[in-house]
Parts: sequence; structure tokens; C-alpha cells
Amino acid sequence: MKENILFINHSIRDGGPGRSLLYLLKHFDFKNFNVHVLLPSRNVFSENIEKEGLQINQIFNHNFPENLKKQNFNINNNRINLLPLDILINIFRLIYLLFSFRSTLKKNKIDVIYCNGTLAKFFGALLGTIYSTKVIWHVRNIQQNFILKYLINKFSEYDCVKKIICVSIATQNQFKSNNKTVVINNGIDTEEYNLSRVEKLLRKEYAIPSEKIIIGTAGRVVPRKNFDHFINIGIEICKKYKKDCVFVLVGDTPFYFKQSLIENLKSMTKKANLESKFIFTGYKNKVESYIADFDIFFIPSMYEDPFPRVVIESMALSKPIIGYRIGGIGETIDDGINGYSFNLKDNNLIEKIIELIEDKELRLKMSFESRKKSVNQYDSRVIASKIISEIKSLRS
Repeated sequence: MKENILFINHSIRDGGPGRSLLYLLKHFDFKNFNVHVLLPSRNVFSENIEKEGLQINQIFNHNFPENLKKQNFNINNNRINLLPLDILINIFRLIYLLFSFRSTLKKNKIDVIYCNGTLAKFFGALLGTIYSTKVIWHVRNIQQNFILKYLINKFSEYDCVKKIICVSIATQNQFKSNNKTVVINNGIDTEEYNLSRVEKLLRKEYAIPSEKIIIGTAGRVVPRKNFDHFINIGIEICKKYKKDCVFVLVGDTPFYFKQSLIENLKSMTKKANLESKFIFTGYKNKVESYIADFDIFFIPSMYEDPFPRVVIESMALSKPIIGYRIGGIGETIDDGINGYSFNLKDNNLIEKIIELIEDKELRLKMSFESRKKSVNQYDSRVIASKIISEIKSLRS
């Protein structure tokens, strides 16, 4: 007899958590499970499920918000912020959903609740406790807030929470007890992220000659991602190294930051009189089409990034990876094999990048190793198989 599993997912757009869950569902065991997904609303995530033709029962409920700060009021179809009132309303909605969701669980005979996202974890743990249902958490972030870190540890102790899947060792380390945790990295479809299948757009769009070396990075341009460090490293390399190369940043600042950090980065290149050496593409829908033209991928983050998808995507696209040995980043880079990783206080990063620029054979070797590791360790089929095994281990 098939088991019924309910995935709780508040990441309805095309962000990292949503994409990771979609990859899992694409390769899920539909022979042994009936799959249901609770979502706040119909959006990119649900559209992708339908596009893939997956046999999934989608349950939409507006009382389950994308986050506690979700805006509840609008004027002339424009949403307005009314914090802390919005938070209070969303909490009351969640409490209502908590006690009204019994009929949905009963109707669909849910055996396991699988929580994808921070809010989903708390809500799922409460559901599991009230309705005596097994719960699995998929932890994709490292809580920096003391209160959230305390709460996530307290909720993890609930009897209903049977398994905690962490995307990296760094993510696992935030839990005081590891008796429920298991590390399973994020996965990507390495067939989708394959140089032979991805259309290359960067060199063509920006008229970059084939002989020019591209050192690139990508991501949301927010302060913690440390892209000013990427610019500074690029400026230093340009001063020390005269061979023609270009530095590319793919990404933009999300609208809700209400500031353009890109302008600050551009002013740094202008001040150094090196504007021609830097390209800012802004937001791109198909980031892989731009990373595909990179010769070297550099992730400048100096905070505990749990397990950045952009790194394993770049590895699948056969790029040598440069980054710091912190959080999940250091777990993806095998120093000297598929790239170089550094301690935060290391001062030879620039020399190593220059070494990689100058040595084409070394770049090719590291490119091969990156692709090999991504296929062997991070392919979504491999990751899905591991997760399904953990789910099946809960059978009594």
C-alpha cells in the first residue's frame, strides 16, 4: 500500500529552496508514495510542477504565508507594509490553519509531513505534535538570529520530528544534538547544467573575444554576499597582471532592499579607472547561459553560506571554483583539485587566481574535476535517492 507524504513549502517562486524541492519531486518514488504539497498560492513553483507533469496533489491555502512579513493590505492594487500588524495577522492565520487542517490530513491520510523552509519547519512540527504524525525537516539555512537558533533547537526536540536533513556539515552544526540529523547536500540536474546543452550568451551579448579570460561570479547583490570584495580582488589583479581579462557579475539587488548596491560597485571600478574591465549584467533569467562562458568562478562570500546552489551549478558547468573555506562553500571545493579554497585570513588568493589565469592546462584539469564531482555527488537523482531512503527508514 502506498504511503501519503505531505510536503510543506512556502518557497513559491524560483528561489533555491523551491528549486531544490522541485528536483527532489522530479525524481521522487511515485510508485510507493502519494505526494501532496501545501503551498501559499499558485505561482512559479506550482507552474513548474504542472510543466513537469508530476502526479502531485497541490493544496493551496492563503492562511499559509510565504513569510510572516507578508503584506495583507493594499491601496489601488499596491501592497503596503503595516508591520508589526502584518506579522500579527499572519500568526493568527497560521494558528487558524493549524487547527483547521485536521480534515485535510485525514482526507489525504497523511503518514509523513516533510518541511521545506524555516516557517514550514515550525508549522510542521506543531502539526505533527497535534495530530501525531511523523515529521521530517529539510534544513537549508544557518540561523544567525539567536532567538531563531534557540527556537529551531527546541522544536527539533519534539518527538514527532524524526529526521533532520541538513544540506551541509555547517548547517548540521547549528543543532546541539546530532542524533536526528543527516547531511545530504543540495542537488541539481547535471544533465540540464551541461555545457553541451546550455546556450552560451555572455561572450556573444557583450562582444568578449574568445581569448579573453573571464573571471565571474553570480547571485543576489546583497551586502552579505560580499561582492565589493569581488570588485576589489578584480582591481588588484588588473594592477598586478597585464594580460587581458574581464570580471563579470551576473545578478542584481532585489527590489525590497530599496537600494541599488550595483551603483556602489560600479563607482568602485570608475574610481580605479577600470570600468572597461568589469561587466555588470544585472538580473538574468538563465544565469547558466552566462556562467557557461566563465573561465573561472569566484564566490566571494565570507559568511556561513549553508550550501550555495550557484557553486554546484558552476561545477556542473565545468568551472574551476575559487572561494573561502567557510560554511558549505568549503565543503564543495577540493583545494587544488577542482579549484582553490582559502581561510579568511589567507593573503595568497590573488596569486592563485593569477596562476589559474596563466595556466590553461590547470584550468582544464580543474574544470574536469568540477564536472566529475557534481555528477557523482550532487546530481539530483543521486540526492533524491538518498532522501527517499531516509523517508522510507521511518516506516514502522
